[in-house]
Amino acid sequence: MNKTHSLALVITLCFLQQGIAQNSDVFKTMKSKFPEDAAVFVERSEVLSILLKNDSLEIFSDFTEDKLHLKEQSDVYAAGRVYGSHFNQVKDIKAKTLVWDKSRFKEMAVSDFKKNSDRDDGIFYDDSYYYSFKYPSVASGNRTQLQYRSVVKDARFIPGYIFTTYLPQAKTTYTIKTSRQVELVYNVLNDPKHLIKFRKYEKGGFQYYEWSATDLTPTRSEENSPSIRYFATHVICYVKSYENKNGKVNMLSDLGDLYRWYYNFVPDMNAEPSQELKVVVDAIVKKSKSELETVRNVFYWVQNNIQYVAFEEGMRGLIPHTGSYVCEKRYGDCKDMASLIVTMLKIANVKAYHTWIGTRDLPYKYSEVPTPLVDNHMIATYIDNNQRYYFLDATSDHTAFGLPSSMIQGKEALIGFDKNKYEVKLVPEMSKETSAMNDSIFIHLDGNQIAGKGKTSLSGYAKVFGGYELDRSEKDDVKRYVTRLIGKGSNKFYLDGYNLANLENRDIPTRIDYTFRIGDYFQKIGDELYINLHLKKDYYNAFIDKTREAPMEITYKYVENDFCEFIIPEGYDVEYLPSSVKVNGELVGMETAYKRDNNKIIFTKKFYIDRLLVMPGDFENWNNSIKELSEVYKESIILKKK
Repeated sequence: MNKTHSLALVITLCFLQQGIAQNSDVFKTMKSKFPEDAAVFVERSEVLSILLKNDSLEIFSDFTEDKLHLKEQSDVYAAGRVYGSHFNQVKDIKAKTLVWDKSRFKEMAVSDFKKNSDRDDGIFYDDSYYYSFKYPSVASGNRTQLQYRSVVKDARFIPGYIFTTYLPQAKTTYTIKTSRQVELVYNVLNDPKHLIKFRKYEKGGFQYYEWSATDLTPTRSEENSPSIRYFATHVICYVKSYENKNGKVNMLSDLGDLYRWYYNFVPDMNAEPSQELKVVVDAIVKKSKSELETVRNVFYWVQNNIQYVAFEEGMRGLIPHTGSYVCEKRYGDCKDMASLIVTMLKIANVKAYHTWIGTRDLPYKYSEVPTPLVDNHMIATYIDNNQRYYFLDATSDHTAFGLPSSMIQGKEALIGFDKNKYEVKLVPEMSKETSAMNDSIFIHLDGNQIAGKGKTSLSGYAKVFGGYELDRSEKDDVKRYVTRLIGKGSNKFYLDGYNLANLENRDIPTRIDYTFRIGDYFQKIGDELYINLHLKKDYYNAFIDKTREAPMEITYKYVENDFCEFIIPEGYDVEYLPSSVKVNGELVGMETAYKRDNNKIIFTKKFYIDRLLVMPGDFENWNNSIKELSEVYKESIILKKK
């Protein structure tokens, strides 16, 4: 063997040994750092390029993932998905598995990428899509790698970067590369521990902004969590402006830029409405005795006659149809319903306004982030002579006039008055008293069971959400919901019969009258009977885990008022009545009271939830209140034979 061949062999052997050592070292390091996890991102990154080309911006992101599998059961991560839409188009997907074979990695490329619609069940059409694929030979010690490009069609739709994922990450990096003529605005959110490191530099005539982090733990799935953007560490950024040969071009320099862009999509309100729509409005005006009543009746007409159909396709996701078109078709999405309400009220000589708003799925404010990241919804707004604002969201079928839909409580509304004039108004959070469930029952002992009758009323959001369940064609579905709603005591609760009233009338509470039995609910020990009149124990032992990181979201604040009249069985007298109790929690609380009235015991209870979003800083407060009321739930009355 000559010297050249000997040297080449030595070099090859060195590289092989180095590869073995490197793979072994990386595996050992990751395994020691994340012993409970099935896999880890060795590296995960996105490079967003915002480049000036031919006096306009060219924007695209290059994504890479390198995942090391630490356990055999990590094959659950063999399935891959890459998401895209009209505004973020996916290109050049490449994926492969690196299979460790004794001394080196062998590449096994993915060749089958299937394009699928990403449509939700409640959406008629959505241009979102994803490519699905499967990595081959996923096993402990192997690595799966992915890279692709996402082309951003409009600079206003830069989504930002979320650092946390479902797996731990040894290293993750978000880099923005821009032409020098681009002015960028950026911010890091939800990073109290300052895990994200930032640097800005220039290279090759471009500006670079880089955020990076190491050894990030995974995000756990938590019950009743809000959108991940409420608590996950992430970067948001947007183009404020850029310079081309014609001068400065503002993109999102302030909220006015966003508003004027949005207003371009509003239908021409000076267009002549259809004869059909005029006839509808004339009939409404004729039966209305005031302007406010006209607004109410228009709102209810749209709720009753226009079928909500979610439709998202490119710019159509931003552009409403005209009111005449929506009236003719009898269906539309949120923008279409808002457009119809504004048009109908204009015909009635009442001013109402197109209004952009984000649902509670989005944590941002117009005053902080003047980009389309803030909103995903449209409603109409009416302002009366006393400057009271009515936020009209006809997509919520059962919502009463004057009550904003639950999903926009506490959100900023961008109200458009004309081409240049707008206002940002906060939609209030409805008080707990707005939504009430009042339940009265009259019970007695019947053999070894409790029997009785009751009546329940639902108002506010309790009526709204109850309406979605009670307004069903299948009677069995309705009965199951009624049983869940008013069920008491134990799993031996049986609903004998029920009757619904006022379901269709949005302006008065829904009423449910019912009869029921509960088997084997009370205890008999010697000559004493023990009966717990807390037949409903809302949030009993509902403690929040101290290790939880995500806030807890609650659909709406509410009050539940319970009244129970219990007939003392013949031959017994009252031995013990629990004391009245108040748990005056800031977030959750309860009041109870007992009294004897001849041969009856009257028990009353008021339970309430007074927070929409319970933040980690409130968990201790919540748990303290839950501990108190859970102890109260254990109290029973004691009856003794005479």
